[in-house]
Amino acid sequence: MKRVEHGVPASVSRLETPALIAGVIGLALCAIGAFLNTTQFFRSYLVAFIFVSGIAIGSLGVLMIQFLTGGAWGVLIRRCLESATRTFPLLAIAFIPIALGMRNLYIWTDHNLVAHDHVLHAKAPYLNVTFFLLRTVFYFAIWIIISTLLNRWSKQHEETSSPWLGLRLRNASAAGLLVMAITMTFASIDWMMSLEPHWYSTMYGISFIIGNCLSALAFSSVIVVLMSRDEPISLVAKPIHFRDLGNLIFAFVMLWAYTAFSQFMLIWYANIREEVPWYTRRMNGGWGTIAALLIVFHFFLPFFVLLIRAIKDHPRSLGMVALFVIFMRAVDVFWLIAPGFHPEEAHAPFSIHWLDPAAILGLGGLWFFFFLRFLRRHPVLPFNEEFVQEALSHG
Repeated sequence: MKRVEHGVPASVSRLETPALIAGVIGLALCAIGAFLNTTQFFRSYLVAFIFVSGIAIGSLGVLMIQFLTGGAWGVLIRRCLESATRTFPLLAIAFIPIALGMRNLYIWTDHNLVAHDHVLHAKAPYLNVTFFLLRTVFYFAIWIIISTLLNRWSKQHEETSSPWLGLRLRNASAAGLLVMAITMTFASIDWMMSLEPHWYSTMYGISFIIGNCLSALAFSSVIVVLMSRDEPISLVAKPIHFRDLGNLIFAFVMLWAYTAFSQFMLIWYANIREEVPWYTRRMNGGWGTIAALLIVFHFFLPFFVLLIRAIKDHPRSLGMVALFVIFMRAVDVFWLIAPGFHPEEAHAPFSIHWLDPAAILGLGGLWFFFFLRFLRRHPVLPFNEEFVQEALSHG
């Protein structure tokens, strides 16, 4: 196959400026909102951070799956995954506002409340500000180290085609997936589940992992679709390659639904007083409407649409489905987190503040700008690797 070393096409690279403008406008609105309503700013920012960082965290997981298993699907989106993982230092900096606003977010930071609450007092050795921040630093340090090594070895492997580097990537990915599963589980407990410290679920971590991987796959698919009309993607991509991406999104949509339903079924069946309120807050009023929308549009609609081969084989239709999945991922994150800001209330008030979309626009726009900058630094496809030629010849 002809060797091609094209960079990111203009159709994608020209999105840098709009992304930066959107990010600046969104962050400016957030700054205004922080003065007008400080507590709401931190709440909206936490939702935006979990959603945006989830794409990068999921990208690292999917990248290691690709190194471990191979496949043409991973060849098409590898640069997208690698570029997303390079944003971890930015996300570590972006966590600072959450660290500053912990007392506006987490009730276990209130020493008076902890002193008079048996459950919070018992969990204080784990749920305290110092240990929380140390764990967060540890998570980002691990993710940055893993992503840096994988990106470095991937570049060296492409340059040298050394089989030892390929073996190192596979071995590191096998161990890294286990490390990622552990750190992502604890991160979900710290950043999200501890908003309601009286409640816990053993399914929460795996649901968070699957949701992030789904976000990463959908996001990478959208970027590949945007580049599919230009070289080099247009020279090598075939319908079966997009079908593979569609099948993976389909699989993770089912996994997300399975874990979400399993958690709900177990809590509903057990009917334990400490566990039921979490769903009570999310099944009444406007939150119940959001839950119904998630069932219909986060599961049933993508499920049935992605059963159709013609939709998966065509880049544009697959891109539209993937973009819709990303939107529903944002809705799911909002539904998971926002009711948790009122853990003391049996029926959390439903509300969408203007800072909610502003925070996603600001943080998401800035993250997307840096993602595109990283994406432009390398060829879109790793053509120099021998197995890549075989994978792209598939179909």
